[in-house]
Amino acid sequence: MLRMLLGAALVLMLGESDALATDSAPRINCRFPHQHAQNLAPAETGPLRLAAVYCNAIPASPYSRSAVRISPDGRFLAYYERDSTLRVAQLDGGDNAWTKYNAPLGPFARFGSELRSPLAFSWYSHSSFIWIATHESKHPSGFAVSPMRPARTAEDGSIQLFPQIQHSAGPLDALLWVGGGGLAVAQFGTKGNLYRPQHNDPSPTFAVVDAQRGLVLDTLPFEMIESLREKLQGKVPPYVLVRNAAAISLPDGRVRALLSVGEWIVWTQHEAPRRIPDPYAGEAHHQMALSPDGISVLIGRLLRTEGGRCGRTGGCKPGRPVEGILVALHDLETGKPIWTIRSTVNADYEFPAPAISEDGRFALVGLVPTNAGASIGLVSMSDGKILQTLPAPSNNYAMGFTRGGQTIWTHANGLTAIYDIQ
Repeated sequence: MLRMLLGAALVLMLGESDALATDSAPRINCRFPHQHAQNLAPAETGPLRLAAVYCNAIPASPYSRSAVRISPDGRFLAYYERDSTLRVAQLDGGDNAWTKYNAPLGPFARFGSELRSPLAFSWYSHSSFIWIATHESKHPSGFAVSPMRPARTAEDGSIQLFPQIQHSAGPLDALLWVGGGGLAVAQFGTKGNLYRPQHNDPSPTFAVVDAQRGLVLDTLPFEMIESLREKLQGKVPPYVLVRNAAAISLPDGRVRALLSVGEWIVWTQHEAPRRIPDPYAGEAHHQMALSPDGISVLIGRLLRTEGGRCGRTGGCKPGRPVEGILVALHDLETGKPIWTIRSTVNADYEFPAPAISEDGRFALVGLVPTNAGASIGLVSMSDGKILQTLPAPSNNYAMGFTRGGQTIWTHANGLTAIYDIQ
């Protein structure tokens, strides 16, 4: 009886009932109290309305985890624990709804050398599984003993392996999933020094692959990019040269990739690559999202204070405030900015990857926190105007569009907010 009374009180407190939900009141689907669950409504009027809030207990783990990704249908969430474990759950599936997949990625986890470059997992476009990859790592130090192998999750918690993709340049060493349909941008023969035993792959290459069928659809050798060819002659490991990347599937089905390699390389499947000066070449850790039409790129900068430092004790101390570009949309023909959002930082914040809606109308960007906490901006892609701001669920949050761009999600520490676009 006591348990029933406590449960009823919790439902009333958090509003967990469709009967309590109205056009103006969101559904609060939390089975345990969460301090931020009641404070997620947009800060101003605008196109967004808070529709639902979900609470999922994140399993305890000693390992770091990636940012959460919500499925295209808005029903599931997934994240990757460092180097080995993918976890998936329903948003409204209760506290013990997590399915654990063993998918070691080790040195193949990220496509680029930057810590914020894309991870090798992505939702299938119909949300029924996740594209992932794995490899063998029996060496005591964790180095690879076999190439990367594409795979997908199965309902029983297992991993379904696809055929090993073969290329004369060497083994498959990196994947950037594209568009949710099994296409990917790949690297072959770029990480030979991360295997045991080590091996030399003298002709590293990018490629567009159909992972499910094990096919190479197009190839771009590193030597075709002048700046990479010069650096390879200096014996620089190929994977170090690839800093970051973003890719989309164009309306005609071809893949377009933006490769950050000290300059920007725009490579469209079955076309010659184009070189563009990288306006952020001297910086690290900026994040990229291509527009759905492939003609522009949204850059989220890791804007930092000047002179800050991190010590072994005392943590990190910020330096002097810095004013600069926080977010920018760049044209991929010229590399020039179309619009920018500037801000001033007085501390060193971590910003999530920006996101663009499927119709190309809106973007989500992380904003510099205020006294009220971290916030997110809904931005017009046409002119960079901030249309509305949302409170972030907590620090170290993630965000994106789902349900064909009809809704927005934000997530932090097991708390997910869903917003309808009016």
